[in-house]
Amino acid sequence: MALNLEAVGKVWGPYEFTYNERDLMIYALGIGFTRESLEYVYEGSKDFKAFPTYGVVFPNSAAAEAFLSTKANFAMVVHGEQVFEIHNPLPRSATVSTTTVIEGIYDKGSGALIMMRLDTKEKNGIPLCSNWIGIFVRGAGGFGGPAQPKKEIPAVPVKNPDFVFEAKTWADQAAFYRLTGDRNPLHIDPALAKAVGFKEPILHGLCTYGVACRRFVQEVLKGDAGRVKSYAARFSSPVFPGDTLQVKVWEGRSGLYLLEVYNTQGGAVLKNGVIETK
Repeated sequence: MALNLEAVGKVWGPYEFTYNERDLMIYALGIGFTRESLEYVYEGSKDFKAFPTYGVVFPNSAAAEAFLSTKANFAMVVHGEQVFEIHNPLPRSATVSTTTVIEGIYDKGSGALIMMRLDTKEKNGIPLCSNWIGIFVRGAGGFGGPAQPKKEIPAVPVKNPDFVFEAKTWADQAAFYRLTGDRNPLHIDPALAKAVGFKEPILHGLCTYGVACRRFVQEVLKGDAGRVKSYAARFSSPVFPGDTLQVKVWEGRSGLYLLEVYNTQGGAVLKNGVIETK
């Protein structure tokens, strides 16, 4: 079935989403925080707060109607890229509203890229964050549509990384991360995973994204997550729960870091990573 190009430019929402301290703790545990980080996993901590990338959870429900309007074949869909921008710190509990717009459907030849923007604010109107989600639809290209506008992504310097560190995952991490709201059976059902070409269920791309940010904050920002302004990355290959990942970080200009994440075989799982800090 051809993609519905008339979906471009339409706005959906606002959609309301309510979260509380329990949701923040589930997310923090899901991306690998432990009891050693009480500010994210214990509501009684005097420093309890949301880890910034919890904001990527808001599109779980707000993006569904917009995505379905494109008539993309869900079985041929993979998460291509994610851009996350923080406007204000997330409250420890809130009811927020999110609007969605499809910015473009781009012809990539071998497939199509659906780019959605989601803006989230508190009920009182204070802006919290924006997400841009790139969904790649395999086999849907060649329709003569526009090419994706080029982005100015800083090149990784031709030198050794300034930081190199591990990011461990665990065997049941995908099963746990599903509790944040992403119930795609690809991450839990072995039969379905094999049917679409994977040896076993894979880790959610946004879980890998969160794990990498957690380790970046711990190693590079010395735990100060409040310094993160934005975070972008492209998903280049799957992660299997239990993999130990290697994160490489290069310092760019002031307040900008370039990031790549590799699996144990040396294959990149996140590329074009860019984190801006205060």
